[in-house]
Amino acid sequence: MLALLLSGCFEIREEVNMKADGSGEVSFVVNLSQSKDNVAKYMAMGSVEGYKVPKKEDVEASLAKIKSMMGAVPGMSAVMTKSDWSNYIFTVSGRFAHVEALNKAMELVAKEYDKEGKHAASGKLGFGYSNGQFRRFSSYPPKAKEFGELPSMQRYVLESATMTSIYRFDRSIRKVGHPKAQVSPSGKAVMLTLPISELMKGTATLSDTVTF
Repeated sequence: MLALLLSGCFEIREEVNMKADGSGEVSFVVNLSQSKDNVAKYMAMGSVEGYKVPKKEDVEASLAKIKSMMGAVPGMSAVMTKSDWSNYIFTVSGRFAHVEALNKAMELVAKEYDKEGKHAASGKLGFGYSNGQFRRFSSYPPKAKEFGELPSMQRYVLESATMTSIYRFDRSIRKVGHPKAQVSPSGKAVMLTLPISELMKGTATLSDTVTF
């Protein structure tokens, strides 16, 4: 749907602030600000190329549902959503007592919006934290064929869109596994930005291991 609506780039961002005891804070952000004029236009139209475009109330209902689902998971707390309708930036955030709670919350949301199981099957989603390591799991079958079958404009949009992961810690990082990940000058944060098209095609992965 994002690729259908936009003719400019957009960003999906996840941020995790980890504490040494395994608890932390998380936020997921969809930033459509660079395409906000197109988004506003298509939402006003109601549909484009035969696809129904979500209304403002539809988006707010989905965010409320995500908040409710995540907040009901034991170990999750202070789950909040934020909608910036001036810039079309949408955020879901919360606190977790341990990564297992965060993983369960992510799993529930993924299943809710992938009821046919087309994208979740045989994949591993979420995080790990033990034995002096933080891990990001993201193993899914490549969708190169599906990506190649998209209209050229949608492929172009996805090639300019990015997925950014930012992980912060309260201790110094000794080693990072992903070759494209960047460690901050403080030595306590990692950032990884990848084109969404490469993630879809399977030529890139968010999977990473941070060792302390």
